[in-house]
Amino acid sequence: MTPAQKLHRENNNMDAIRYVMAFSVVVAHFNELCGFDIPWPISSSTGVGGFFALSGFLILHSYRANPGLRRFLTARALRILPPYFLIVLLCAFLLAPVSDLTAAEYFGAAQWWRYLAANLTFLNFLEPALPGVFGGPEFATDAVNGSLWTMKVEWCLYLTVPLAVWLLGRMRRAGETRLFGWIIVGSTLYSLLFTWLWHTTEREIYAVLGRQFFGQLSFFYVGALAFTRLDTLLRRRWLILALLAAGWLLMQTGPYARVALRPVVEGGLVIWFSMTGSWGKYISRHDNVSYDIYLFHFPVLQLAVWLGLPAWGQWPCLLAAVAVTVLLSLLSWNLVGRPALLLRRRKQVICKSKK
Repeated sequence: MTPAQKLHRENNNMDAIRYVMAFSVVVAHFNELCGFDIPWPISSSTGVGGFFALSGFLILHSYRANPGLRRFLTARALRILPPYFLIVLLCAFLLAPVSDLTAAEYFGAAQWWRYLAANLTFLNFLEPALPGVFGGPEFATDAVNGSLWTMKVEWCLYLTVPLAVWLLGRMRRAGETRLFGWIIVGSTLYSLLFTWLWHTTEREIYAVLGRQFFGQLSFFYVGALAFTRLDTLLRRRWLILALLAAGWLLMQTGPYARVALRPVVEGGLVIWFSMTGSWGKYISRHDNVSYDIYLFHFPVLQLAVWLGLPAWGQWPCLLAAVAVTVLLSLLSWNLVGRPALLLRRRKQVICKSKK
């Protein structure tokens, strides 16, 4: 199968891999918020990094297939903003009965307005909580949706693509490897620096800063580099898998080796399993709601704690939370995501017809 054919979703496993990574984040947050310890082979940080690697692969492909900054930003906005805004607004308005405050106090609180403004502008860290919501001792955090921090990072990563393509237009083909390689190295050094600062000072702020935009550039551009070398990946997939496996073993030698190798090894493995074979083609025949699952699961888990569902035991609680999350994700996709996608496609057709 040619690289061009592998890019069609029915010929690769990307949809299935997205669900695997989304569920890794769900399980991690379930353990953290509900107080359980369900084992899962993939960590939430690997899941998030894997999502960024897939984004780098797909976004570079999308921009090259349909260049133009305005078209690019419109397409990205129609894909990620509608469900994002939906979950922010739903939480802001529908969690009023969960609050310890009266409705008048809740909607009149300055914190409510700060939450709305901060989260609608991707500045979630400025106000992650709603007034009187999830503040009891049974909650691990009062944050309404601790997953939303990645969205500002995602947008910043998107904005680097037009610049990278512009730079590549002034370089030879080998420039892709050189440019993306330097980005990956620079981002990895950034992560190593903040890991060292965190370990030596034990200040959590350094861990937080280390996983922000500059720390995730490496995952994103590992994916972008894999896209530019997809033909090599497909021809030498077993050699590449062996190298990635060796890198994974080296990661186990220490925390700094793990930080240094994670983007290439974990991002590379995500792309490798996504593009090798077509075992996930059956999942690709259906709409993918992994993005909606990622957005909705955290407040669902917080509500599970509020309702006392952890007393049911870990598996009944997890199954109930996952069932509600999937249901809400399907509703989000069909009521908001799908119409936005159809609008995006119509805009693309109109743009092409004007050429």
